Amino acid sequence: MAEFINLSEDNFDDSVELVVGCIRRGEIAVLPTENAYIYAADAFIHAAVQEIHLLRGDEPGVATQVFVGGVKTLKGLSSDFDDEYQVLAEKFWPGLLTLQLKPHHALNWDLGDGGDLAEFAVRSPAVPFLQRVLELTGPLAIASATMAGEPPLREIDSVPAMASDIGVFVDAGTLPETPATTVIRRAIVGVHGGLEVAREGAISFEEIAAILPTISRPEAATPQP
Repeated sequence: MAEFINLSEDNFDDSVELVVGCIRRGEIAVLPTENAYIYAADAFIHAAVQEIHLLRGDEPGVATQVFVGGVKTLKGLSSDFDDEYQVLAEKFWPGLLTLQLKPHHALNWDLGDGGDLAEFAVRSPAVPFLQRVLELTGPLAIASATMAGEPPLREIDSVPAMASDIGVFVDAGTLPETPATTVIRRAIVGVHGGLEVAREGAISFEEIAAILPTISRPEAATPQP
């Protein structure tokens, strides 16, 4: 049966310990991000990642995203994390910047794509609780704690999962509304250079370009009025 935690300063360390134990046992945790509740599991426990997809009702081939604690972790996960990506990550992480990276060929994971994923989406969340958890667990596979295609949830009571399917629920109250993450990817996967803003969100194109002047913005990524 799931543990239910109302996160506070008083139980912060104990809550971290409970979540880390849950993740290491291959269970699913419901955790708060900056703006939504997510399902989270050890990215290298295949059965746990598959359980996230089952809870969401994802179509075959859908991949989870990945959370990491910081830049250092990426060097073992990606084969194309170069100086340009590093400049952006060091400036905007932790925060609402998602990078699309080519996975390292030696990785033993399956984010839901059967191991055939050309790119994976990764970021480092600006949530102290998640940062502490990530220090102890390593990379987490994550997905919005909703049914596939539904909008993100800001209230944990709305998460459509049975207690028997979850190891721990961490309630941080009603989460604030924020823009979506800004997404950076390569125009041609596997070819160095050619970074582009695939989706403009919380971090503007102008902020990105101030750090990396060579960045481009396809017309489709331009924010709508």
